[in-house]
Amino acid sequence: MFVLQSMTITLLFVEEFLPPAPFQLHPRDCADIYRLGISENGIYTIQPDLHSPAKCDMEAAGGGWTVIQNRQDGSVDFNRTWQEYRDGFGNMQAEHWLGNAALHALTSTGQHQLCIELEDWHQQKRQATYNNFKVASEAQRFRLTAREYSGDAGNALSYSKRYNHDGRFFSTSDQDHDRYTSGNCAQYYGAGWWFDACLAANLNGRYYRGRYSGVTNGIYWGTWYILTDGRTGERYSFKRVEMKTRPKNVIGAR
Repeated sequence: MFVLQSMTITLLFVEEFLPPAPFQLHPRDCADIYRLGISENGIYTIQPDLHSPAKCDMEAAGGGWTVIQNRQDGSVDFNRTWQEYRDGFGNMQAEHWLGNAALHALTSTGQHQLCIELEDWHQQKRQATYNNFKVASEAQRFRLTAREYSGDAGNALSYSKRYNHDGRFFSTSDQDHDRYTSGNCAQYYGAGWWFDACLAANLNGRYYRGRYSGVTNGIYWGTWYILTDGRTGERYSFKRVEMKTRPKNVIGAR
């Protein structure tokens, strides 16, 4: 039986039909919901970690995506602490970070994809997809695995020897795990991220409306836009970005 409560859909099961333990009351991710035949975008209750609400994209590239990050208007400050990034923050219907603990739970078993959708201030859209995506546990500092790239935005997560986000630990202003020996990248750029020494990508950067000057602390993807405009000295920040994940085997499930 399905019960619709405002924007959140919770899956309820009649008690006599419950299977033997162990049993998950809620689907593990949006791919589980997709497999049940639900193909509408929305906010659903899933159970990767403490029965979390999550935004599900059931339409893009076959559906079944669990949205893990969304930026669209600057309404949420992404300069947060380690605990806030671990637990998640923001509004699921708008800007949010699902939470690193949930990301680990979602990707800890099986093979997963990461899709990043970018939109600039000229209505141009590009994307980057990684067919090998995983976030390690907190004990392993939420280390990122993002490999097997495809798309038209460029592979900014594996840019160069010093700016390679794949395989790096997560850092915040209060927990520095980057490879920059002269300081804290998260503190300097004002965001939690998988910094190296320091970045070729930072999708949790400060929300600027297009061009800005000063420190490169905006929403940045270095393989699409150049770091600095040589004529004006300005940088460029994106209008919208969305990060989402799903198991690789969800394709063709229905």
